[in-house]
Amino acid sequence: MKIELLPQVGAATFTVVKSGDTLTINNERFDLSNIAEGDTLPLGSIDSVWFVDDITRQGGELCIRLLFPVPSNYSQEQAFPNPLWNVADGLVVFPPPKMPAGELYIPPSPDPTAEIIEPAIDWTKLITRAMKAAALLEQELAEVKAQLSAKNAAAMAQIARIQDRIDTIGFGIDVGEATPEEEAEQAALLITLKAWKKYKYDLGKVTVQPTWYQAPVWPVEPPIPEIIAAPMLGAAKTI
Repeated sequence: MKIELLPQVGAATFTVVKSGDTLTINNERFDLSNIAEGDTLPLGSIDSVWFVDDITRQGGELCIRLLFPVPSNYSQEQAFPNPLWNVADGLVVFPPPKMPAGELYIPPSPDPTAEIIEPAIDWTKLITRAMKAAALLEQELAEVKAQLSAKNAAAMAQIARIQDRIDTIGFGIDVGEATPEEEAEQAALLITLKAWKKYKYDLGKVTVQPTWYQAPVWPVEPPIPEIIAAPMLGAAKTI
Protein backbone atom coordinates (compact mmCIF):
# COMPACT_ATOMS: atom_id res chain seq x y z
CA MET A 1 0.00 0.00 0.00
CA LYS A 2 1.15 3.52 -0.83
CA ILE A 3 -0.22 6.41 1.24
CA GLU A 4 0.20 10.06 0.29
CA LEU A 5 -0.66 12.80 2.77
CA LEU A 6 -2.34 16.19 2.32
CA PRO A 7 -1.37 18.30 5.38
CA GLN A 8 -3.96 20.53 6.98
CA VAL A 9 -3.57 22.38 10.25
CA GLY A 10 -6.15 21.10 12.71
CA ALA A 11 -6.61 19.66 16.16
CA ALA A 12 -8.18 16.35 15.09
CA THR A 13 -6.69 13.14 16.40
CA PHE A 14 -5.41 11.01 13.57
CA THR A 15 -4.71 7.32 13.93
CA VAL A 16 -4.53 4.86 11.06
CA VAL A 17 -4.23 1.10 11.36
CA LYS A 18 -3.60 -1.05 8.31
CA SER A 19 -4.61 -4.67 7.97
CA GLY A 20 -4.18 -6.00 4.46
CA ASP A 21 -6.39 -3.84 2.24
CA THR A 22 -8.33 -2.47 5.20
CA LEU A 23 -7.65 0.88 6.83
CA THR A 24 -9.10 1.87 10.18
CA ILE A 25 -8.97 5.65 10.54
CA ASN A 26 -10.02 7.02 13.92
CA ASN A 27 -12.07 3.86 14.53
CA GLU A 28 -13.72 4.00 11.11
CA ARG A 29 -12.97 0.86 9.12
CA PHE A 30 -12.66 0.92 5.32
CA ASP A 31 -12.32 -2.41 3.52
CA LEU A 32 -10.86 -1.59 0.10
CA SER A 33 -10.21 -5.15 -1.04
CA ASN A 34 -12.79 -4.88 -3.84
CA ILE A 35 -10.39 -2.62 -5.78
CA ALA A 36 -8.58 -4.91 -8.22
CA GLU A 37 -5.49 -4.20 -10.31
CA GLY A 38 -6.11 -1.23 -12.62
CA ASP A 39 -9.42 -0.29 -10.97
CA THR A 40 -10.28 3.18 -9.68
CA LEU A 41 -12.66 4.10 -6.88
CA PRO A 42 -13.53 7.76 -7.56
CA LEU A 43 -13.31 10.43 -4.90
CA GLY A 44 -16.65 10.81 -3.18
CA SER A 45 -17.48 7.11 -3.32
CA ILE A 46 -16.57 6.81 0.37
CA ASP A 47 -18.57 8.54 3.10
CA SER A 48 -15.48 10.02 4.75
CA VAL A 49 -13.55 13.30 4.90
CA TRP A 50 -10.20 11.50 5.14
CA PHE A 51 -9.92 10.38 1.53
CA VAL A 52 -9.00 13.32 -0.72
CA ASP A 53 -8.38 11.65 -4.09
CA ASP A 54 -9.35 8.67 -6.21
CA ILE A 55 -8.13 5.31 -4.94
CA THR A 56 -6.40 3.02 -7.42
CA ARG A 57 -4.45 -0.21 -7.42
CA GLN A 58 -1.25 -0.17 -9.43
CA GLY A 59 1.38 -2.88 -9.48
CA GLY A 60 -0.62 -4.74 -6.86
CA GLU A 61 -0.47 -1.79 -4.42
CA LEU A 62 -3.39 0.34 -3.31
CA CYS A 63 -2.60 4.02 -3.88
CA ILE A 64 -4.38 6.25 -1.37
CA ARG A 65 -4.23 9.95 -0.51
CA LEU A 66 -5.40 10.98 2.94
CA LEU A 67 -6.06 14.25 4.69
CA PHE A 68 -3.32 14.67 7.29
CA PRO A 69 -4.23 16.92 10.25
CA VAL A 70 -1.14 18.53 11.76
CA PRO A 71 -0.80 20.66 14.92
CA SER A 72 0.17 24.32 14.96
CA ASN A 73 3.70 23.27 15.94
CA TYR A 74 4.01 21.18 12.78
CA SER A 75 7.43 20.10 11.62
CA GLN A 76 9.00 20.43 8.19
CA GLU A 77 8.40 16.71 7.70
CA GLN A 78 4.70 17.18 8.45
CA ALA A 79 4.36 20.23 6.19
CA PHE A 80 5.99 18.40 3.27
CA PRO A 81 5.44 14.71 4.00
CA ASN A 82 7.00 12.06 1.82
CA PRO A 83 4.73 9.32 0.48
CA LEU A 84 4.63 6.20 2.63
CA TRP A 85 5.65 3.23 0.48
CA ASN A 86 4.96 -0.45 1.17
CA VAL A 87 3.04 0.39 4.34
CA ALA A 88 3.16 -2.58 6.69
CA ASP A 89 0.23 -3.91 8.70
CA GLY A 90 -0.29 -2.32 12.09
CA LEU A 91 -0.31 1.27 13.32
CA VAL A 92 0.83 3.57 10.52
CA VAL A 93 3.67 5.84 11.63
CA PHE A 94 3.45 9.47 10.50
CA PRO A 95 6.01 12.28 10.76
CA PRO A 96 6.08 13.80 14.28
CA PRO A 97 5.53 17.50 15.09
CA LYS A 98 8.24 19.90 16.18
CA MET A 99 8.75 19.38 19.90
CA PRO A 100 10.35 21.67 22.52
CA ALA A 101 13.84 20.66 23.56
CA GLY A 102 13.84 17.78 26.01
CA GLU A 103 10.23 16.71 25.28
CA LEU A 104 9.46 13.33 23.71
CA TYR A 105 6.68 12.94 21.17
CA ILE A 106 4.26 10.11 21.89
CA PRO A 107 2.13 9.28 18.84
CA PRO A 108 -1.60 8.78 19.46
CA SER A 109 -2.96 5.25 19.58
CA PRO A 110 -6.46 4.02 18.74
CA ASP A 111 -8.92 3.81 21.59
CA PRO A 112 -9.45 0.07 22.08
CA THR A 113 -12.80 0.68 23.77
CA ALA A 114 -14.24 2.80 20.96
CA GLU A 115 -16.87 1.30 18.68
CA ILE A 116 -15.63 0.45 15.19
CA ILE A 117 -17.98 1.71 12.51
CA GLU A 118 -17.90 1.07 8.77
CA PRO A 119 -18.87 4.12 6.70
CA ALA A 120 -20.66 3.47 3.43
CA ILE A 121 -18.66 2.81 0.26
CA ASP A 122 -20.57 3.13 -3.00
CA TRP A 123 -19.08 0.29 -5.02
CA THR A 124 -21.42 1.00 -7.93
CA LYS A 125 -19.08 3.89 -8.80
CA LEU A 126 -16.03 1.61 -9.11
CA ILE A 127 -14.35 2.01 -12.50
CA THR A 128 -12.82 -1.33 -13.39
CA ARG A 129 -9.82 -1.93 -15.63
CA ALA A 130 -12.16 -3.55 -18.17
CA MET A 131 -14.37 -0.45 -18.18
CA LYS A 132 -11.33 1.75 -18.76
CA ALA A 133 -10.18 -0.43 -21.64
CA ALA A 134 -13.64 -0.35 -23.22
CA ALA A 135 -13.81 3.44 -22.89
CA LEU A 136 -10.37 3.79 -24.48
CA LEU A 137 -11.37 1.60 -27.44
CA GLU A 138 -14.58 3.60 -27.84
CA GLN A 139 -12.58 6.84 -27.90
CA GLU A 140 -10.14 5.42 -30.46
CA LEU A 141 -13.03 4.30 -32.67
CA ALA A 142 -14.67 7.73 -32.49
CA GLU A 143 -11.41 9.44 -33.47
CA VAL A 144 -10.82 7.14 -36.46
CA LYS A 145 -14.44 7.52 -37.57
CA ALA A 146 -14.03 11.29 -37.46
CA GLN A 147 -10.86 11.00 -39.54
CA LEU A 148 -12.67 8.86 -42.11
CA SER A 149 -15.55 11.31 -42.24
CA ALA A 150 -13.16 14.20 -42.84
CA LYS A 151 -11.40 12.34 -45.65
CA ASN A 152 -14.74 11.50 -47.28
CA ALA A 153 -15.89 15.12 -47.03
CA ALA A 154 -12.64 16.33 -48.59
CA ALA A 155 -12.98 13.79 -51.43
CA MET A 156 -16.56 14.85 -52.09
CA ALA A 157 -15.49 18.49 -52.23
CA GLN A 158 -12.76 17.72 -54.76
CA ILE A 159 -15.08 15.58 -56.90
CA ALA A 160 -17.70 18.33 -56.97
CA ARG A 161 -15.07 20.96 -57.78
CA ILE A 162 -13.55 18.96 -60.64
CA GLN A 163 -16.96 17.87 -62.01
CA ASP A 164 -18.14 21.47 -62.03
CA ARG A 165 -15.17 22.54 -64.12
CA ILE A 166 -15.62 19.62 -66.52
CA ASP A 167 -19.30 20.51 -66.97
CA THR A 168 -18.47 24.17 -67.51
CA ILE A 169 -15.94 23.36 -70.22
CA GLY A 170 -18.43 20.91 -71.72
CA PHE A 171 -20.92 23.72 -72.09
CA GLY A 172 -18.28 25.78 -73.85
CA ILE A 173 -17.64 22.87 -76.22
CA ASP A 174 -21.38 22.49 -76.91
CA VAL A 175 -21.78 26.16 -77.88
CA GLY A 176 -18.56 26.16 -79.86
CA GLU A 177 -16.67 28.63 -77.69
CA ALA A 178 -14.19 26.39 -75.88
CA THR A 179 -10.53 26.89 -76.67
CA PRO A 180 -8.13 24.03 -77.42
CA GLU A 181 -6.48 24.70 -74.07
CA GLU A 182 -9.84 24.26 -72.32
CA GLU A 183 -10.54 21.04 -74.17
CA ALA A 184 -7.13 19.72 -73.10
CA GLU A 185 -7.87 20.83 -69.54
CA GLN A 186 -11.16 18.92 -69.59
CA ALA A 187 -9.45 15.76 -70.83
CA ALA A 188 -6.89 15.95 -68.02
CA LEU A 189 -9.58 16.65 -65.45
CA LEU A 190 -11.58 13.62 -66.54
CA ILE A 191 -8.59 11.44 -65.61
CA THR A 192 -8.20 13.27 -62.30
CA LEU A 193 -11.92 12.94 -61.58
CA LYS A 194 -11.71 9.19 -62.06
CA ALA A 195 -8.77 9.04 -59.63
CA TRP A 196 -10.71 10.96 -56.98
CA LYS A 197 -13.78 8.76 -57.41
CA LYS A 198 -11.59 5.68 -57.05
CA TYR A 199 -10.06 7.22 -53.93
CA LYS A 200 -13.51 7.81 -52.41
CA TYR A 201 -14.53 4.26 -53.36
CA ASP A 202 -11.43 2.91 -51.58
CA LEU A 203 -12.28 4.97 -48.50
CA GLY A 204 -15.52 3.02 -48.33
CA LYS A 205 -13.52 -0.20 -47.93
CA VAL A 206 -11.38 0.96 -45.02
CA THR A 207 -13.90 -0.16 -42.39
CA VAL A 208 -13.82 -3.78 -43.60
CA GLN A 209 -10.05 -4.08 -43.31
CA PRO A 210 -8.80 -6.67 -40.77
CA THR A 211 -6.86 -3.87 -39.04
CA TRP A 212 -9.84 -1.55 -38.66
CA TYR A 213 -9.97 0.49 -36.51
CA GLN A 214 -6.74 0.13 -34.56
CA ALA A 215 -4.48 0.48 -37.62
CA PRO A 216 -6.43 1.49 -40.73
CA VAL A 217 -4.56 1.56 -44.04
CA TRP A 218 -5.67 4.74 -45.78
CA PRO A 219 -5.71 4.92 -49.59
CA VAL A 220 -3.32 7.42 -51.14
CA GLU A 221 -5.03 10.73 -51.89
CA PRO A 222 -4.73 11.81 -55.55
CA PRO A 223 -3.07 15.13 -56.42
CA ILE A 224 -5.30 18.16 -56.10
CA PRO A 225 -5.63 19.77 -59.53
CA GLU A 226 -4.99 23.45 -60.07
CA ILE A 227 -8.14 24.97 -61.50
CA ILE A 228 -7.76 28.68 -62.11
CA ALA A 229 -11.50 29.14 -62.65
CA ALA A 230 -12.25 27.25 -59.41
CA PRO A 231 -9.51 27.94 -56.85
CA MET A 232 -9.11 25.72 -53.80
CA LEU A 233 -11.15 26.52 -50.72
CA GLY A 234 -9.89 25.91 -47.18
CA ALA A 235 -12.78 23.48 -46.60
CA ALA A 236 -11.51 21.25 -49.39
CA LYS A 237 -8.23 20.46 -47.61
CA THR A 238 -7.79 16.94 -46.34
CA ILE A 239 -6.35 15.64 -43.09
